[in-house]
Amino acid sequence: MRRIILATALLLGLIATPAAADPLVMPHVVVTHHTGWAEFVVRKAGGTVVASYPQIGVVVAYTAKDDFATKVRNTPGIDAVGATRTAKIPKEFFAPRKDLRYTGPNSPNSGQVPPEGTAWDVPALHLPEAHAVTDGSRRTVVGVLDVGVDDTHPELKPAFDRKNSVSCLSGWPDRGPGAWRPTLDGHGTHVAGTIAAARNGTGVVGVAPGVKIAAVKLAELDDTETAESMVCGFVWAAEHGFAVASNSYRSIPWRYNCDDQPDQAAAKLAVGRAVAYAQRRNVLVVASAGNAGINLDTRSVDKESPADSTPVERRIDPTCTRLPHELPGVVGTGALDEKLVKATFSNYSATRISVAAPGARVWSTWPNGEYRSANGTSMAAPHASGVAALIASEHPHWSAERIKHALYATATPLPCPDAVCAPTNDGTTYYGHGVVDAAKAVGAG
Repeated sequence: MRRIILATALLLGLIATPAAADPLVMPHVVVTHHTGWAEFVVRKAGGTVVASYPQIGVVVAYTAKDDFATKVRNTPGIDAVGATRTAKIPKEFFAPRKDLRYTGPNSPNSGQVPPEGTAWDVPALHLPEAHAVTDGSRRTVVGVLDVGVDDTHPELKPAFDRKNSVSCLSGWPDRGPGAWRPTLDGHGTHVAGTIAAARNGTGVVGVAPGVKIAAVKLAELDDTETAESMVCGFVWAAEHGFAVASNSYRSIPWRYNCDDQPDQAAAKLAVGRAVAYAQRRNVLVVASAGNAGINLDTRSVDKESPADSTPVERRIDPTCTRLPHELPGVVGTGALDEKLVKATFSNYSATRISVAAPGARVWSTWPNGEYRSANGTSMAAPHASGVAALIASEHPHWSAERIKHALYATATPLPCPDAVCAPTNDGTTYYGHGVVDAAKAVGAG
């Protein structure tokens, strides 16, 4: 059983096998209005404080004690406490990392990349017309909250912002050299290229090739982001001047966090506070809407949780929250295919889809100087983030809320292609306000 737990922990973020004597611990988020008091309570209950975020009243901690959450939860001054895993992990997970090297899979189709500017998403978003006005400004920083970004890729070097890049993998801001780099998964590098790959005549071109990209590493593998990594990431975005934070992932251990479950409620509250803090600091938060192909307004079953141990089928309802996509004010992005209709895998909703963008067979950057075609709402969100970054570049004094409204107002409405799609007050359940349009966003359309 110990081997199974260790293997799971390694999958979720370790870069080296810990010594056999290392204790297994359970990470937690503690939500409060007095972090100094919460830190004292954590230590008294047998926990170790990893990071404290007084800006939002959240403490990240770990413990080997099974009664830790109960003790802390029953203490006055604590709003919520919850484990962020269902299986303990080695304590070494919380150690610093630096000078990471990518050891993940190579691109299966790097040699097939179409010439720059000929991939289908370029005309779909009217990028040539937009780039005739602006490529974006280096004053505009877009955070890629993901599995790390390969800053050595030739297409990303000009845009990469090392000063504002960080690893939040373990819930604290690790600024070690190269700690933000990917090791097992090129997903974040793909997202970064969609936003800001150089317009240099080779490879691919980003939506906003003139902006800055900062990597905020939240996980080693896509869809293994945790509450503590998100808390760290959004606070980092808030305090480092990001105009946009692009998020293309699902959280673990629970794909949907339900208020009647104490651990899940604590995770939702902690991440919700962090996202709200970023939004108050004028960060536009954009997120992928998910690839289950379901109506998020009528979902009733979760078969994928807990994702860090053995999933079991459980009943849920639409109030159970996908983090961070379904938090208030987040720009939820659905995916289109080449025909500019909803990709079959893309989720839909009357209230949780804000805009749509290309998300099928999207070409972008991959670690070690490669390129790859990929599918998913993960590919749609950075297209929306890139258009938002162009707006922010043209209007550096606009608030995040104003940028969001401009993103919606310049989107091109799309008609419902079938009887499942339905009109809403803001557009349709498939596309929200419509497909983002870079040219219209900068006044060229």
